Amino acid sequence: MKLYWRPGKISNASLTALAILAVLAIIIVEKNKVVIKQPYYDAKVRAANLQMRGMEVIKAEVLSKRKKIDKFADPAESGMIGTSLSPITSVVGYLDAKQTSINPNFAAVVIDMLGKVGVSEGDYVAIGGSGSFPSLNLAAFVACKVMKLNCVPIMSVSASMYGANDPRLTWLDMERLLYNAGIIDHRSIATSIGGKDDNAEQLPEAGVELAIAAATRNKVPLIRTGSLIGNIDERMRLFEAAAGDKSYKVYINIGGGEASGGSHLTRSLFRPGVNKRLPRKASDEEGAMLRMMRDFGTPAIHLSGVTKIAERYGLEVAPKKMPVPGEGQLFYNLQYNLVLVAILLAVLILATVLVIQFDIGRYIGRIQQK
Repeated sequence: MKLYWRPGKISNASLTALAILAVLAIIIVEKNKVVIKQPYYDAKVRAANLQMRGMEVIKAEVLSKRKKIDKFADPAESGMIGTSLSPITSVVGYLDAKQTSINPNFAAVVIDMLGKVGVSEGDYVAIGGSGSFPSLNLAAFVACKVMKLNCVPIMSVSASMYGANDPRLTWLDMERLLYNAGIIDHRSIATSIGGKDDNAEQLPEAGVELAIAAATRNKVPLIRTGSLIGNIDERMRLFEAAAGDKSYKVYINIGGGEASGGSHLTRSLFRPGVNKRLPRKASDEEGAMLRMMRDFGTPAIHLSGVTKIAERYGLEVAPKKMPVPGEGQLFYNLQYNLVLVAILLAVLILATVLVIQFDIGRYIGRIQQK
């Protein structure tokens, strides 16, 4: 039995033309992505730029005291990373976490987290921390300023390795400089020495004296009851007095201070970032953050696990040069222009149909002529 007809074939020239058209369409789509701003875009940009200005204020002060920056510990030359050891160094600190924290875009991270707990202008925000992460302290203070929040901080003096552990330039000193420069709107209403049990039990006597001197010269009242529980109780009393008849919208814990975040075990029960529910198995007495959640249902922003937070928000881990404020997925996403995609897809489909019709018609014509 003879076969008198078979389906037409697409010529190699036509297939090549369709392939070139498809590649061109892909290039056009890739080159014409649209910028989609993330929530709180304007506030995030303002906060990141303000943090950068604050870091420049601190860097200038660091250079006036140290004359140079240790490029091994601080390759980005931020000025926000301290030394490995000093009389007010409380515990071991991880250099990669400190290097990651110097990103000015962390202020935008805090803006994003504050947005997730639903803060509004005028809300009260409690902040607890130490000198271990001065860049994150600045990020929290700046974010509160940009969002026009009533920030009530209680920050301890001592710091872990590579934090604000220069006795001449503690976090309280930085805080005063930043306030006087108009970078932040609030200063600590009280402080403690920090360290083990929030009473600096592991510090040398000279370190304790230097921490007390920092509180004195910055005119910040010192919490020193003699016990961790007593210091936490005093913190809670001061927080309540500062807010009056208002309630706190969120508690921000920065780093690993025991009076603020609790013991290592307690802190590990909180996930880095926003926490809206009290963790299971949490001790009833450990840390102001836990008490805020337990007693008042206040959500917490836990600024710990710095590298995890950085990776979540697309920030570089341990950058070797200072990151540019206002750039990255935290601020905007590049998405495909769906209208353009639809038009080019229609063009490709039409071209494919025309090619098929043309080639089959031409093939059938040749068959009929035989």
